[in-house]
Amino acid sequence: MLFKEWNVLLVDDEPDVLTVTKLALRDMRVYDLPLKLHTAASKAEATELLNTKLAASGMPGATVAVALIDVVMENDHAGLDLCKLIRDEMKNWSSQLYIRTGQPGIAPERKVIDEYDISGYISKVDATEQKLYTLIKSGVRQWYSIFYGKLIADVAHEATIASESKEQMLSALRRSGAGFENPELVTGIIFDNSDVLSYSPPDKLFAIRDELDATEPIVATPEGHKLFASGPKVMIRIAETPGTADYVYILQGKMVMPESLLDLTFRHSLAISTLWKRAA
Repeated sequence: MLFKEWNVLLVDDEPDVLTVTKLALRDMRVYDLPLKLHTAASKAEATELLNTKLAASGMPGATVAVALIDVVMENDHAGLDLCKLIRDEMKNWSSQLYIRTGQPGIAPERKVIDEYDISGYISKVDATEQKLYTLIKSGVRQWYSIFYGKLIADVAHEATIASESKEQMLSALRRSGAGFENPELVTGIIFDNSDVLSYSPPDKLFAIRDELDATEPIVATPEGHKLFASGPKVMIRIAETPGTADYVYILQGKMVMPESLLDLTFRHSLAISTLWKRAA
């Protein structure tokens, strides 16, 4: 939806390990988007990247889908300290953190899994090209579901606390889109066929609405609510009922959205439509 590439962070003080890893991952695509690989040779370098280039809206490391982190760098536990920093200080619980070590005796797998909030553990001797492919691809998928789910929950929360009036709700929804505007994407909301909240030119928004309206919905409820999807284009139409307002949500991203996230978007649209109906 909001991405054109997946950020993957490789942290290791051995240049050869970084080179081989980049070669192993060079052609990988997830949901038909490429990886963007970032490298750091120490905990300090990784921390700097997470606080700057890989941050979003003041959230350190928010755009990192997967981090593959060596244990022994500046000291025998630098990688573990980095994991703790990401989770406890940066409050980043969505990035998928994988420990990779060439000295498993220093950081035994069971002890690390028990004591640190990480997604997985792999020794360097076991890190074959196929193993890295599986680990990174599944990690990106997991991060996307968590990140998108949290984004949807945050938007719903902002809309809920601002639902005393339609003006407040529109203002909250506009704020929720901050930082994700992209001229290559189309995202917008139409309430009651009149109030338009769009991060894209309205003509693009209406063109997608008309295009998808002419197709068969992949979900249609007895109340008249519908979900349309065609490639990376998605539209939710919520019908006017005693509990919901006439509401359309449209997006065009870079990739086809997974079925589970289509369902999440559909339910989120129902919630926003209900709040709009109740707002003064």
